[in-house]
Amino acid sequence: MVEYYNNTYAVPAQWLVKEDILTKSNYDNLVIRKKINVVRRGCMNTPALVAYDSLPKRFRDAIELKFGDVTKQSAHNEFEDHIIQDTAAIEFYSTFQLANGNQLPSEKITEYYNNAIILNAIHEVQNNRVALRKALQGKTTGLWKIMSKTINSLDRSKYPHTLPSNESRLHTRYNLYDESGYKGLIHKNFCNDNSRKVDAALENLILSIYCMTNKPYSSWVQEDYLRFIAGDLEIVNMDGGLLFNRQDFYDEKKGNYISISEATCWNYVNNPKNRVIVDRLRSTGHVFLSKIRPHHHRHAPIYSLSKISLDDRDLPRKLADGNRVKAYYAYDVASGVLLGASYSLKKDIPLFIDCLRDMFRFIDAREWGMPLEMEVEHHLVGNFKDDLFKAGFVFPFVRWCAPSNSQEKHAEQLNRQKKYGYEKRYQDGIGRWYLKDEANVTGGERVYDDESSKYIVKERTYDYDALVADDLKSIERYNNGKHRDQKLYPGKTRMQVMLENLNPNLAKINRPHLIRYIGDNRQTTIQRNMYCQIQYADYMLPDPEILAKLAPNNYTVMAYFLPGDEIKSVYLYQNDDYICEAKRITKYNTSTAERTVVDEAAIVEQAKYIAKFDSMAKKGKNELAKIVLIENASQYDAVEAEIITATPIEEKDTENFDNYDEKYQKEWALNSL
Repeated sequence: MVEYYNNTYAVPAQWLVKEDILTKSNYDNLVIRKKINVVRRGCMNTPALVAYDSLPKRFRDAIELKFGDVTKQSAHNEFEDHIIQDTAAIEFYSTFQLANGNQLPSEKITEYYNNAIILNAIHEVQNNRVALRKALQGKTTGLWKIMSKTINSLDRSKYPHTLPSNESRLHTRYNLYDESGYKGLIHKNFCNDNSRKVDAALENLILSIYCMTNKPYSSWVQEDYLRFIAGDLEIVNMDGGLLFNRQDFYDEKKGNYISISEATCWNYVNNPKNRVIVDRLRSTGHVFLSKIRPHHHRHAPIYSLSKISLDDRDLPRKLADGNRVKAYYAYDVASGVLLGASYSLKKDIPLFIDCLRDMFRFIDAREWGMPLEMEVEHHLVGNFKDDLFKAGFVFPFVRWCAPSNSQEKHAEQLNRQKKYGYEKRYQDGIGRWYLKDEANVTGGERVYDDESSKYIVKERTYDYDALVADDLKSIERYNNGKHRDQKLYPGKTRMQVMLENLNPNLAKINRPHLIRYIGDNRQTTIQRNMYCQIQYADYMLPDPEILAKLAPNNYTVMAYFLPGDEIKSVYLYQNDDYICEAKRITKYNTSTAERTVVDEAAIVEQAKYIAKFDSMAKKGKNELAKIVLIENASQYDAVEAEIITATPIEEKDTENFDNYDEKYQKEWALNSL
């Protein structure tokens, strides 16, 4: 109401209007005409103040008629002028650390802060002669009586303090604050470990009972503990086989055992720190990883083929025998494109290898480089951890994900996008019969099966080929659908993002090394020092000199290749040593009239190999010495050697490839058939 401001009594302008002393328009007119004195202008959270003596007499009479002599009631308002903000107190109480390492509760910070600023105001009044005189209202004694009365009349909603109302105790509290500072206001027994009813040993016992394998309720824990201290129950520590000692839970000061309520037990079980331990023991590993354990915050790579994420899944719709088609997918994480897919009735290693084959067929057709990182889990792929999926062996980086941690593996998230974004849109029966979301609930019917004596769900079934065909269509739609981050790639599809953002640091694929692990293999033989045969097709060595890499008298090799409609080349190994890449021989038409450009190129290719072969043979022949074996001369009569001159045979030079005669080689090749 009335307060002492700048050595004068003043009333808030809004209070005058609120109490119907005058209207807002009256107030505005009086201000404009300067009939009243505004000693403080109003602003946010600070009301305008009007000098009480400047109010016209009719308004003062109305105030006194309604409220009495308000100037005599303003002692506490004068005191409020000395209550000012103390930033040092805020900092002290908000950062104060208790003995147990915790900070003060927020309500205690507010309480202690308000106590401090009020005691600061008392200190100011005591040391300010003018303020002291006004506080005592002209008297010379009774400061603490007046201070006690003034502080008790403060608005508790504005200053929620807990200072004593008794003048003697208030004086004592002030003296303690004056000596000890901010810390003197903190209660000595606040958060004292001695005041805790449940000590560390008892807390540990409560949690141990709660984490038993039968997952007891907290009420059961309390019952078991009370039975334990009553002697009706023994508790054994299975790690060491020792019994818990009841005397450890005996309070010698009170002369009885420590008792706990159900609420106390519940509080300790559900303490956030204890809850972590409890959930680790009571929850499954999957639930703990996906809902409780902290996780990393990541973002997808910028470039395509920086990271490939692989994962297996069951196609959601069933086969006639009740099983599901097993699928294995390979996703590019940056674009989300599904690069490779394979299908089987078994979740086994061939399923995984088929997926890699399909992915590399996709990459190879576009002549891209080797993906830089593969993200996999140990299931199935763990068999290749020492070779194919050893970091740096084939792929520069390999990321092994924790099993059952779906949030870690990008492929899990992309599977969901594909399933509920495309499979559900274009296929019937996508979802589960038991899901909460009605839109994802399938039309399965739960019926009792007499043979198995249990309930089963009857759902529509599908043919294997139909399911695979539908999934391949979904993959095509998914790859050509909008990228999930349209803010970053406006209007772009996943495939467009893939093509436009290839990583510039992709290395060239070491095909012989890779296809040895992901390709098919056949044992074959090098025939006529030129070619081997795989699936009724002939594959030619790149150069006759390759024959030197073969083991003595061993023309048997192992051919590795990527299966497909047309195998363009195979990679030959012997005794685990790489020999060469053999490309498929293109056969040409023997009829000159019917030959095409392809036939002409095939003739040249084969003729080159044969010319190199002849050159190698002739060079080797010429490098050999022409020798005659002569027995020891001491045993035989000397024989005069007869010199025989060989008649040179004129022949076309087929060994110098620089002087290659195409017409002659064609005729020679035809005559050699």
